[in-house]
Amino acid sequence: MRTSGPSSWRMSLDRGQAAHILLYIRDACQLSVSGLDVPPPLRGDVHLRHLNLSPDEHEETSRAWLEWWHRFILAEGEVQLGHRFGASGDEVRIRSIGESRTFAFDPGEGFASLADSPPLRGAAMKSWRDGVEWFGLQESQRIRHGSMIPLTVAESVILDKQVSPERVRAAVLVFGVIGQWSHLVAPGLLLCSDETYADESLFAAELRRAFESGIELPLD
Repeated sequence: MRTSGPSSWRMSLDRGQAAHILLYIRDACQLSVSGLDVPPPLRGDVHLRHLNLSPDEHEETSRAWLEWWHRFILAEGEVQLGHRFGASGDEVRIRSIGESRTFAFDPGEGFASLADSPPLRGAAMKSWRDGVEWFGLQESQRIRHGSMIPLTVAESVILDKQVSPERVRAAVLVFGVIGQWSHLVAPGLLLCSDETYADESLFAAELRRAFESGIELPLD
């Protein structure tokens, strides 16, 4: 994670391994998933796994993966922003923000959190280590650049919205997927592809949306 402006405006940028492993499991097991917050296919070679599921089982496994993705992304956003997105009172009492992320991705526990969907749990167990290897190979090839875009955008939002700097914050999760893609999944939480991140004008526009939506988040 990279954070700017720890005592004023703030942006975290994360290219986390765990989220990519979830996407790898989706692609390797050829699950049929769609949604505005679902990234395109991963770049690079993916080792396909055949689950030998019936059409109904395949549909159910795909639906369970989508629920898992939603749960994980919001948990990751909570960690990056330090803010919980509408969790139930019981969940708040049971788990801290950090524990929520661990609960959403638990290979060390044999993916016990997926116990309600044995086919998805089996798919995860079969392919997650391949996902770790894929991530290691791809990470060295990913787009990286230093940029003044976050500073420029943050200062513009502060001026235009007439808000104090500490109200301007966002978390950006960047994925090594095909093409330009982005989605504002929750206030202050932007998902985008490497190609969107590399396109400075496009990234600036998307980051502005994230900053502006994050203004409404409660302060820590």
